[in-house]
Amino acid sequence: MKVYLGVVGENDEVGILQSLAVYSKSHEIVTDPSAADVILILGAIAREPQRLLKYGLYKAFPERCAVYTEDDDWLPLIPGVHTNAPISKHTRIGRIFNYAHISRNGQFQNRFREETTSPVPIGMKAEKRYFFTFQGGSTALVRKRLYNLRFNRSDVLIENTSAYKHWDNSQPGRLEWQRRYAETLAASHFVLCPRGAGAGSNRFFEVMAAGVAPVLLSDNYALPPGPAWDTFLIQVRERDIAKLPEILEPYLESAAERGRLARQAFDEYFSIERGFDRIVELAALSLRHAPPTEEHFRKRQAVMIRRFELWCKTRTALRALVLKVLRALHLKNPYQLNR
Repeated sequence: MKVYLGVVGENDEVGILQSLAVYSKSHEIVTDPSAADVILILGAIAREPQRLLKYGLYKAFPERCAVYTEDDDWLPLIPGVHTNAPISKHTRIGRIFNYAHISRNGQFQNRFREETTSPVPIGMKAEKRYFFTFQGGSTALVRKRLYNLRFNRSDVLIENTSAYKHWDNSQPGRLEWQRRYAETLAASHFVLCPRGAGAGSNRFFEVMAAGVAPVLLSDNYALPPGPAWDTFLIQVRERDIAKLPEILEPYLESAAERGRLARQAFDEYFSIERGFDRIVELAALSLRHAPPTEEHFRKRQAVMIRRFELWCKTRTALRALVLKVLRALHLKNPYQLNR
């Protein structure tokens, strides 16, 4: 299949995808969009939706255009591949698919986290010290709730690492943060993968790559197609996180096997060697989605944008109001962090 890479706005994803394309055995990047079977548009679509709709290639070849976007916000203007898509009619009909974040292999990658086809990944050769762990930033309510829970077990580690700025390579102590994260990941029987600012989380795929059993805490994340998720993934409802020790205890004996199967699925579907082909395959599938036709969604693009903008404004205003009321009542609010 011939693929043309377009971009809306500035991002590193084009360069990363081009580097992944060298492993492809089925698809090739072309320089002439008119010769492409799929025109893959990369960028922050939700941030600047009008730029996508006014993009020359989309206007000229709408039936061939699909997106790859790592937007936290959800705006399914055209078919394609996302990293944070919630379960919806778009994912049910195959118009939108989720995939792993390819940015994990860019300039901000953690050098201590192995993501090669090494036969023994870090999580399958380290001594296990932890029952389950989570180290991450305060980007979602479920994470904030985790910080405030007390599991009263010495083999459970829940740590708010908001002080670590992953997207800043100049941050002092960055390598020590990354080394400790990789070591903790490898020493865990289970690693919690709560949703972040979007429905998904890059951690989910990092855990799979490490050969550790992932525990997904995101009620509406649309799992990517392909892997036999039931063989290794444990999904826990966000409302049940206080019961995590009781929920996970029966799975402890199978944790190592789940980690092995998670790594096997990662190699088959999400590895560096498979990344380009898999994204192209999903993008092509999205263009051939089930009814209604794409014409139906094109007619609703302006409505989608208006609803998205209204939702963003309402969310911001509601959050500000709730915090104001709680402060006035001298009550602790769910957005407060452990310090």
